[in-house]
Amino acid sequence: MTSLKVALVQKSAAPNQKNENHRRMLQFIKEAAAMGADLVLFPEMWSNGYAPPFPKAFDEPLHPDFEQERKAWFADAVDIDSPYVKELQSAAAQFQIGVCATFLSQHQGKFQNTAILIDRNGRILLNYAKVHTCDFSLEKLLSHGTEFFVCDFEGVKIGVMICYDREFPESARVLMLKGAEIILVPNACNMNTARLNQLNARAFENMVGIAMANYPGKGWGGSCAFSPVVFDENGNNIDNVLLQADDISEQIYLTEFNIEEMRAYRKRETWGNAYRKPEAYTDLVSFTVQEPFIRT
Repeated sequence: MTSLKVALVQKSAAPNQKNENHRRMLQFIKEAAAMGADLVLFPEMWSNGYAPPFPKAFDEPLHPDFEQERKAWFADAVDIDSPYVKELQSAAAQFQIGVCATFLSQHQGKFQNTAILIDRNGRILLNYAKVHTCDFSLEKLLSHGTEFFVCDFEGVKIGVMICYDREFPESARVLMLKGAEIILVPNACNMNTARLNQLNARAFENMVGIAMANYPGKGWGGSCAFSPVVFDENGNNIDNVLLQADDISEQIYLTEFNIEEMRAYRKRETWGNAYRKPEAYTDLVSFTVQEPFIRT
């Protein structure tokens, strides 16, 4: 594959309406395929629109007055072997498009924030649970993932990190070390300049392409794509922004990564894993947390 076309779904989901969001997902898969996309990417936890199960759940997820609402929220979690997922697999095969689908998942008693990558034949290539859960908020209710994964999508190495993963450089770094050339980022938060710059930095420092899809809304949206190529062969700086959506538009955006250009750039330039000194990084895997970072 010499290029990869990715459709970014910047559309609204229905709050905590799993079946309606499933219908919309199937429709947007069809639309993205008609646009000529190789792969379609949805925002984070599309199955429920990342909507809270009760008022102020983001601030007080364990409030004792809302046990029934929490149970109802968990009851809509998706099992990887369910008809819900199998219909997504069938749609990917029918419309010959890769699908990065997201949902609140359940597996062996755990509830997680999950993204899967399905190929054009309907096979699940990657099943990723968000590692950096927002434990200071609603995701305190969920179990975090413990590993990052990379898969082969028609010859292109693709990894996934979800929203808050973006704010930890280790996420994209591990994916790069595992061979990722493109990182998909399902998102659900306000998207300011600092967060956009984080994504651009992850692309630059790891020499990977980054594609992010977010929900529309005032101060949200901002679905984007960044190439890792920031210098041409003569050392001249070039704009690496492939796509930058506004905040409120409801649209499916199409972006294209030039895989051949990216590979040539990765082969000649100095970032990524070219000149790292891992023997100096042992503190990165320390479990010690000291002030001012200790949280109750």
